[in-house]
Amino acid sequence: MKLYISLIAILTFTVGFGQIDIKKSSISTAGGSQTAGNTTLTYAIGEVAVQENTQGNTHISEGFIGPDIIRALGIEDYAQLAGVNIYPNPVTDYIHIDLPQSQQYEFYLFDLNGKLINRYQSDEKTYTINIQNLQTAVYALVVIDKNHKRKTLIKIQKL
Repeated sequence: MKLYISLIAILTFTVGFGQIDIKKSSISTAGGSQTAGNTTLTYAIGEVAVQENTQGNTHISEGFIGPDIIRALGIEDYAQLAGVNIYPNPVTDYIHIDLPQSQQYEFYLFDLNGKLINRYQSDEKTYTINIQNLQTAVYALVVIDKNHKRKTLIKIQKL
């Protein structure tokens, strides 16, 4: 009998909660809404959650969290850049980079705290970066092909 009750409880829980559609909403202490034409702007004071609405190409968010924040900030979305070979890794002195083709590339070397160590540019199919003066650590190298909007991130260990 306990087995049947447990089974019914589990099925009720999974089926019942599996059908819930979670949407962002606002729970606030004050606020209101304004309508102009077919657009309604709802605002809140003291919000602990955020409501978002999309109509056509217009996306409105009451707060700072939103799936389209990158587009709103004008940051371009890049696809994955394939065909980049970096050697040796781990490295002691020089990073050698083989690229898919000769064109304009940018290279950004970051430490693991996100601090930009250096920025490089090349339009060649191969490029070498001197890292002799860097401390022993793990670094992130971002390779960007701006012409085709592609990028890749490679972790490099400096010995």
